[in-house]
Amino acid sequence: MTSLIQQRMALERTRTAAIAWTLFGGFCGVLGIATLLVGTEPTRVAIIVAVAGVLIAVGLVKMKRYRQAITAFSAENGPDAGKR
Repeated sequence: MTSLIQQRMALERTRTAAIAWTLFGGFCGVLGIATLLVGTEPTRVAIIVAVAGVLIAVGLVKMKRYRQAITAFSAENGPDAGKR
């Protein structure tokens, strides 16, 4: 059985991954917009923007799962359980 600190740290890693996915998707979106403003390769722009949208969606879904998990963890163990 893992300690409450280790359980909360595992949940925090999920949050960190969600933030990374969302930021990387935003970066890809900015690259897509920059490529669109330059006016080259409209097909490439569409692909970059689609990938950016998917990355942002994955990040938001992961963040939603994190919030559900941390809420369940807090309800089960108390709001301050496992905090460092």
